[in-house]
Amino acid sequence: MAVTIGDSVVTFPDGTTQAAAYSTSTDQGQLISITTYTSGTNTYTAPANCTYVWVKVIGGGGGSAGYCESGGAGGFAEGRVNLTAGSTVTVTVGSGGGGVGYYAGAGTGGTSSFGSYITATGGAGSNTQYSHTGGSGGLGTGGDINLLGGGGTGHANHHGYAGMGKGGAGYYGSGNGYRHYYNQYVPCTAPGAGAAGGQTDGGPNGNSGTTGGTGLVQIFAYT
Repeated sequence: MAVTIGDSVVTFPDGTTQAAAYSTSTDQGQLISITTYTSGTNTYTAPANCTYVWVKVIGGGGGSAGYCESGGAGGFAEGRVNLTAGSTVTVTVGSGGGGVGYYAGAGTGGTSSFGSYITATGGAGSNTQYSHTGGSGGLGTGGDINLLGGGGTGHANHHGYAGMGKGGAGYYGSGNGYRHYYNQYVPCTAPGAGAAGGQTDGGPNGNSGTTGGTGLVQIFAYT
C-alpha cells in the first residue's frame, strides 16, 4: 500500500494517519546529525530536538605476527539508545593491537563503547590462544544487533614473497595482506579489522607482525 495524501490527512501504508503538520515535539524519525569518533575517549552531547540515537560500535582489531599469523577483527554492535537533547555519554574507541615477532603473542585490540549502553570488544592477537594460530574475533554486546568479528589466519609457509595472511574481517571490511613478490604491505584501513600477518619465507620481514585496525563509533541522532 502506498502513502496517500488527501486534502487534510496523510494515510501511511500501515493504516495510520496524520492530520496535523509535522512537529518536532510530537513526531520522531528525522535525522539530525551523524557523529563519528575514530580514536581515544570522547564526550558525546545529544543535539537539540534529539529523542534517540542509533549507534554503531566496533572494537579494535588484533595484532599479528610473522608467517601469515594474523589478528582477529573487533566485535560489532548497533542499536537504539533513547537520549534527550543535552544528554552526555562517554564514547571510547579501542585501538588496534600491536604486532610482534614470529610466533609470539600479538596484542589484543581495545574495547569500544558508547557509555554503558553498547560495547564491542577487540579482536584477539595472533598466537594469544593457541600457538601459530590467528586471533579470534571480538564480540558486540548491548545492541539490537550484536556480531562476532572474523578470525585471523594461522601459520603458512611458502618459498617466496607470498601475499597471504589477511587479517580477520569485521563489519566494515577486512585487513589487507602483503603484495605478492615485492613484499609491499597494503595498510590495514578497515576500522576494526585484524592485522595482516607478516610475509612467509624469502624476505627480511618474515618475522614481523603489524598493528590491527583502530575501532570506530558512529552516532546517528534523530528527532
